[in-house]
Amino acid sequence: MTWSSKNFGPDGPWQAVQVGIGIPAQQVALYPAGTFRSHVLTSKICSNATLSPDVCFASAAGLYAVESSSTGLGTLVRAPSAMDFTHGGLQVQGSDGVSVLDQMDIGIMDSSRDSVIVPNVTFATYDNIAAIYPGGDLKALQVGTLALGYLGTVNQSFTRPGQDSINGSLIPGYLQEKGLTPSNTFGLHIGSVNPKIKGSLYFGGYDQARICGNISTQQGGFAGLEPIDDGEKGLIDLLDVGINVYDGVSPFNTSKISNLLATGNSSIGPALSLPLFPEAPYLNLPKSSCDAIAAWLPVTYNADLGLYTWNTKDPQYNRIVSSPTVLSFVFRKDQTNTKNITINVPFMLLNLTLEAPLVASRTPYFPCNAQSHGRYSLGRAFLQAAFVGGNWNVNNNQGVWWFAQAPGPNVGSQSTVQTIKDQDTAITSSPNDWAASWAGFLVPLNSQSLQPSNTTGSSPVSSSSPEKGDSASSSAGMSVGAKAGIGIGAAALVLGIIGLCVFFWHRKRKEKKATPEMALAPGARVSNMESVASPGGNYRTGGYAPTELHGQEIHNNQTYEIGNSKDVPYGNDPQPLYELDEGVRK
Repeated sequence: MTWSSKNFGPDGPWQAVQVGIGIPAQQVALYPAGTFRSHVLTSKICSNATLSPDVCFASAAGLYAVESSSTGLGTLVRAPSAMDFTHGGLQVQGSDGVSVLDQMDIGIMDSSRDSVIVPNVTFATYDNIAAIYPGGDLKALQVGTLALGYLGTVNQSFTRPGQDSINGSLIPGYLQEKGLTPSNTFGLHIGSVNPKIKGSLYFGGYDQARICGNISTQQGGFAGLEPIDDGEKGLIDLLDVGINVYDGVSPFNTSKISNLLATGNSSIGPALSLPLFPEAPYLNLPKSSCDAIAAWLPVTYNADLGLYTWNTKDPQYNRIVSSPTVLSFVFRKDQTNTKNITINVPFMLLNLTLEAPLVASRTPYFPCNAQSHGRYSLGRAFLQAAFVGGNWNVNNNQGVWWFAQAPGPNVGSQSTVQTIKDQDTAITSSPNDWAASWAGFLVPLNSQSLQPSNTTGSSPVSSSSPEKGDSASSSAGMSVGAKAGIGIGAAALVLGIIGLCVFFWHRKRKEKKATPEMALAPGARVSNMESVASPGGNYRTGGYAPTELHGQEIHNNQTYEIGNSKDVPYGNDPQPLYELDEGVRK
């Protein structure tokens, strides 16, 4: 299969994979995310006048109608599914999903050039589902999800009184059972739209070129079932968040800023345990953490959305988003207390765009969600820069998952596809250098890049508590007022000499007094208000940083019987693996 040629919002743009569901095939783009069942929006969402009053934005990704498919089983399987498939990444309202089974065309195998059709894929359909934002606006979800598998599971069994059960397939488990891949595994890097980093998803293996540096191996499943396992599986300890500049001159007058995770919030403690959710768009962190990060950036808090919009006219904006300046996330590696792993997310990737229907016009924003209501997670904004993968069968179906730094756009079209065997607990990194993968895209600043202006404030020098600084012009030379005063004073001196000559000439002739013209005093200083570029006063929040001077309920549903028809684990013989962008390779 291929990744969709379209990008999706309204808070991205994001990339998605393309599938064909049913007969005739209904083309639908889905975010590769979540466990067990996939989640698909139906065409009925467009007829909802509340969710789609003027334009049906969900239609851009494609919608599904079970009644239009000759292979769809919608009436035989009427089991409810959880409403919120974002695991709290968004505040979701609406109706529960309804389980449906239908075949899914997931792409082409290299060896045969035939499409792989997975029969009776289990997924939930949604007629009425939306996200509600802090200001009260209700916006329909626009894209569903393609499930990445589940622990030791090939299919889901739906039992019917007095009748045979019906099995619904989980894609990676089915591929292994049929010998199409060596394992019930996946490897994922969602990539980014700007700059372009093509997404990569493999079942049965992974692209080694999508891993730079160390890999953390986490015990257990990558994620759990919604809502049963929310907050229970796939957690990793986040130790700190910082801002680092790894090359060139820092726009902040300091190259390393740390302690932003727990600033202003003693309840966080030594670590914040959270999951990684490709189905959620934002950095869902405590508001105190979002505010602490935002205090260093030229952004304004939008209370109606719970997000921060970039002040694009501020000189600091371009300096930050185009330079080797990163938001660094420090995690506990391998679930030990002796090693850490850091994932760097360039601010270029955090310069995302809000679109209709969230805003009237396209608006660049910083995707830290300050209204996550305690449902903390790192979503697609973070995973643009991270690789994740998992083995659902290893350790007696208890599973492991992997986590590492992903490269930048210089990864190009290169790929080094590796298979994952059924009981593999480790994968290997590439020799690629992460900084080199961003060369030419992130341009280091120099002293000339930071030339002062009367609208640019200095950055704070304390890494833990930003403070207001003097104007940058005061540290780089005379102020505009001083220069103006000297110029006027020089002119006054010339006029004074001429006046003296005239004075004596008139005195000699008329014996009258003359008074020379007065001038502005040299060095007169023009006062400067602190500019929006100063991290001491660059966004409006009302709590954790100075003010800018200008201006669901989740339903617990019955868990249906899950059948496990997994075959005997594969040996060491090479097996093909299914790639979701280029096909199967040996």
